[in-house]
Amino acid sequence: MRLYTPLHDILGRLYPGSVLSLSNFSRRILLITLEPISKKMAGPAIRCVEIAKQLAKEHEVTVFSPQPSDFKNSSELCSLENFKLFCQAGKSQLYNLAANQDIIFLQANVLKPYPGLVELGKYLVVDLYDPFLLAVLAQFTVDSTSASASYRLMHQVLKKHMVYADFSVCASEKQLDYWLGRYCAIGRLSPEMYAFDRSFRKLIDVLPFGLPEDAPQRTAPGLKGKLPGIDPDDFLLIWGGGIWEWFDPITIIKAVALLAPSYPQLKLYFMGYQSPNPQVGLMQMAVKAREIAEQLGILDKHVFFAESWTPYDQRVNCLLDADLAVSAHFDSPETRFSFRTRILDYLWVGLPILTTTGDQLAEEIERGAAGMALPYEDTSAWTAAIEKLILDKSLKDKFAQGSAKLAESYHWDKAVEPLRRFCNDPYHPPAFKRIKMPNLVERAKAVYERGGKDLIVKRSREIIKDVLRG
Repeated sequence: MRLYTPLHDILGRLYPGSVLSLSNFSRRILLITLEPISKKMAGPAIRCVEIAKQLAKEHEVTVFSPQPSDFKNSSELCSLENFKLFCQAGKSQLYNLAANQDIIFLQANVLKPYPGLVELGKYLVVDLYDPFLLAVLAQFTVDSTSASASYRLMHQVLKKHMVYADFSVCASEKQLDYWLGRYCAIGRLSPEMYAFDRSFRKLIDVLPFGLPEDAPQRTAPGLKGKLPGIDPDDFLLIWGGGIWEWFDPITIIKAVALLAPSYPQLKLYFMGYQSPNPQVGLMQMAVKAREIAEQLGILDKHVFFAESWTPYDQRVNCLLDADLAVSAHFDSPETRFSFRTRILDYLWVGLPILTTTGDQLAEEIERGAAGMALPYEDTSAWTAAIEKLILDKSLKDKFAQGSAKLAESYHWDKAVEPLRRFCNDPYHPPAFKRIKMPNLVERAKAVYERGGKDLIVKRSREIIKDVLRG
């Protein structure tokens, strides 16, 4: 393998596109997440690992997490020789590791505990797939003091990531609009950046959450006939992933309660109850969901919650037992700009999907005839949709076919392409400069360019006032 050295960088800049170009060399890439890399992984950790697997086909890749791992070695997670896992290490160990890398890929909360990463002079890629500031608004609603403190802290953390990023990725075109707005607000969409790349795709591009190319294969018994209360002939609804504050499991639980007397075989299973990250507490929405199911008399009869987080490599067995996949959320900005990672699992196994309207995946599900997008908090609509799919097998089969077809657009090898291009030929875009008012000479020159001496005379008083105010 050809290893990257600083000399290659110099030669690549002097002779772009030549055999000496940087793009001809493999890089050392470090991917950092604060989530546990273990057999039970939440979305951010899964994304980090799967992206790393793709990059390891061409580069030397290390995935870092400060949390302990239950994988004994890297090969348990990925068989590629270039893939390494580095977990449960301190700050100095991470900095030493990072100092020997060429590119650092980090999720958008990593610089909070590890601010020194920006001082290493490496190519820095920031993952903005989660508009987490909007999730913070939903997560901290009980205590106004903690809500304000958390929001202001994470606002500054996020800004730091965006200021120092050489390149960044988000999960959808709709998210891209959101992040371009934020980049513009902090001053990174400058004239210099526009001259560098007027599409701004060299600053931020779309890398959606992906799914495996291989067809799903059962590895063990799933839920039907194994979990007490869920029988082989039941009609099973599956909720993948966690129950976070911005989700709406209550509406679906109420719909199941309404249908249960007529359809005793109807069951709903939640695959995740509490996050596998020990630093993330139990969400109040999860507690409320269980309480509602108990109050309605359907807990452990028609509604079931996983006792612990479903292991990543075992999720396929639960999904293959399901007849219908569900996901519901509230009408909020978080919904509009979200990318529901577990819906990709639904597509992978070709499940018909019922979800709430409002985000890009919901639009694609409806357009691709992979399921139905329902109104927010509309129990009647959910009740009718579930009953329709219980009774109409042809419609259920049609949605299943649409789901499998839509999955083809989200294979990891396709999803990672924008990041692969950057890693194959990395660059530093124009650096961030704090936005300041132009001085008198700069303002006068700009006015002159637009209208000559006459406009300067006409606008002189306004120019002086603006400069004095600045």
